[in-house]
Amino acid sequence: MMRPVWAEIDLEAIRYNCRQVKGLVKQGTEIMAIIKANGYGHGAQEVAKEVLEAGATQLGVATQKEALVLRKAGIAVPILILGFTPSEDVAVSIKNKLAQTVFSLAQGVEIARRAKDLGLKAPVHLKIDTGMGRIGFLPDEKGLADIVRLLELPGLQVEGIYTHLAQADSADKSSARRQLARFDEFLAKLKREGRKLPLIHAANSAAVMELPEAHYDLVRPGIMLYGLYPSEEMRRERVELRPALSWKTRVVHVKEVPPGTPISYSGTYVTGRTTRVATLPLGYADGFRRLLSNRGQVLIHGQRAPVIGRVCMDQTMVDVTDVGPVAVGDLVTLIGRQEQEEITAEEMAGWVGTINYEIVCGISDRVLRKYLPENTSS
Repeated sequence: MMRPVWAEIDLEAIRYNCRQVKGLVKQGTEIMAIIKANGYGHGAQEVAKEVLEAGATQLGVATQKEALVLRKAGIAVPILILGFTPSEDVAVSIKNKLAQTVFSLAQGVEIARRAKDLGLKAPVHLKIDTGMGRIGFLPDEKGLADIVRLLELPGLQVEGIYTHLAQADSADKSSARRQLARFDEFLAKLKREGRKLPLIHAANSAAVMELPEAHYDLVRPGIMLYGLYPSEEMRRERVELRPALSWKTRVVHVKEVPPGTPISYSGTYVTGRTTRVATLPLGYADGFRRLLSNRGQVLIHGQRAPVIGRVCMDQTMVDVTDVGPVAVGDLVTLIGRQEQEEITAEEMAGWVGTINYEIVCGISDRVLRKYLPENTSS
């Protein structure tokens, strides 16, 4: 018997959201589906198969380890590693035809050297920092000179050049447009140097939805593939998305306690009335954040039940006094819909002062993922 804590992933919703991306970009624009962090907590291998069927042509991940999991699963499409790979591991990427993000001259030279030693070419994408302040060549004269030198190295197969928009999910798009202007100016300088440009890309989910000028040759949707919007400032009427993940558990214990009973560690909650307390078999080790203590809610019988006391590592208590009869085995929804009520990842994020990305990515691997086929409902 498995512990009754699981996340349900609606694969048809994943396919639907990817098709929505396809409908937002012009014909011929490639889709690189971003499935880092185990597909934002949804399961990278399973998500990869769905998005590739729905129109994606490439995949993006954060680390070499994430990419190798996909290769071992038989996924042969181009995969871009968006983050850093230690030089001693570069040969593995080259042998597995994994594209590496290059963001400095020294890194690019080292990758080219290792590729030459193998008698191969290393596929790479060049990252330009137009305003994120993270990895990437600055779009200045030194950055231009460094990239021109890298384009001449026989060990590199430069397949793409890209930037990342820091504020595309804001209602005010002026910052994102300034970044795009810097990017376009830098690309124009490369053209004047007589360099043939590879695939150009810049659009994350927010830019896919609201900045068509950022679409270029390829777009990189991430959070929207999972049915979640990049921020509360997005104009949701522009595109309908379907959340793919719901998170559920079952009641494992119910008891009635008198007024004045402290609940959980440190006694941060003390009952003010005779209270029916239900215990759930999950806690912060599963990704149900400790910050939900005394502020989160769950759904039982289609009604909201508040979290009381500290969320423990493996258990959580909720007040079911006003819910009606509750018994061991009753279904509890942490994220998702139950009857007429719904708790979204955004709402949970609001309770703990974070974003929906962190909520779904934070659901740990202790939580079983169940994949629902088309038209299956729980």
